[in-house]
Amino acid sequence: MDDMDSEDAPEVADPVEALNASVDRPEGPWVMPREYDIGGVRWFSDASRELARALHPLLAQVTREELAEGPPPQTAGAPLPEEASSLYRPMAIRHEWTVSIEDVAAFNRDQFLADLYALADSMGGQMVRGMLEHISAVTEEHGNTIDAGGRDFFDVVAETLETIEMTFDDEGHPNLTIVMHPDQAEKLRDKQPTPEQEARLDAILERRKEEWLVSRRRRDLP
Repeated sequence: MDDMDSEDAPEVADPVEALNASVDRPEGPWVMPREYDIGGVRWFSDASRELARALHPLLAQVTREELAEGPPPQTAGAPLPEEASSLYRPMAIRHEWTVSIEDVAAFNRDQFLADLYALADSMGGQMVRGMLEHISAVTEEHGNTIDAGGRDFFDVVAETLETIEMTFDDEGHPNLTIVMHPDQAEKLRDKQPTPEQEARLDAILERRKEEWLVSRRRRDLP
């Protein structure tokens, strides 16, 4: 009874082979579908862009225009062609993202989101600085600058309102944004215009609004 012949022993299925047999596995290595790649890149691009705009309010105020085609990329340090408009200037943005293989293997989403936040903050800050440098360069090139050294802030604002192009919203308020260094903003936090300065500013804004309304009426004429 103890000596059982091998022919009479019941067959026991290998659990690994049984699992392999129940799964329809590809014969070759699995490749991620192209649709996954496209969707992932699109999500990453949209997420980083919108997060950058949320972190940098000035960037969020700038409208975006997508071009079907544009000038070819410029070689770093190469001068722009003579026929190139000064209004179009490339902006170099750089950010290093180091990925740990351990985080990838562990699907560490918290680390990924932290890295994405750092990327968006870095990109947004560089875009704002590049945008302001571009504006400064163009205004210098066309002589549209005002020397504010040693002058009262509201006198400089009044002179600026006389020279810049202006638009107004539906309620008649000017669409204006003043950008300055945080230290300078802190110095001016409690500063108020004198009655004479306030009257001058109001008069300039009222006149510029009337000029803007007249220009709109002319565009509406057939």
